[in-house]
Amino acid sequence: MSSEKSLNPSSCSNFSFFKEFMKDLRRVDDNIINGLNSTDTHSENACGDFFNQLATAYKKREDAVTYCLNVMDSEIDRKSDILQNDPDDLDTQSSLFSDETKRRLIANEMIVEGIVRNRTIEVFKSKCHVFDVTPLDPNP
Repeated sequence: MSSEKSLNPSSCSNFSFFKEFMKDLRRVDDNIINGLNSTDTHSENACGDFFNQLATAYKKREDAVTYCLNVMDSEIDRKSDILQNDPDDLDTQSSLFSDETKRRLIANEMIVEGIVRNRTIEVFKSKCHVFDVTPLDPNP
């Protein structure tokens, strides 16, 4: 992942940035065939090292989604409070609707994450027979 990219509350509100951030974090999954082709798949240690890269990427992606969901929840709560005091504030209503949409899109990333993980784990298991992936395998 590019070291210059990091999440903050405003980057969570920028869904294009968030998608690009997640894409960077999924690079190890997208390149799994090349990564495994350059790994000694008969070595439990080599497979374990590669699996640790996957696990680290999974954790970073989960943390990113959770962080942005929390940021969006806080913003939605803040705007909901404003609307309770001034229900006719059309700008806040519009902004709240936009934030709710972004939050749904961010939450959908967990569905994408499940699909990516399943695909990656299946490829990993087919190449690294010597390594037990049960702790992270959604389909043991």
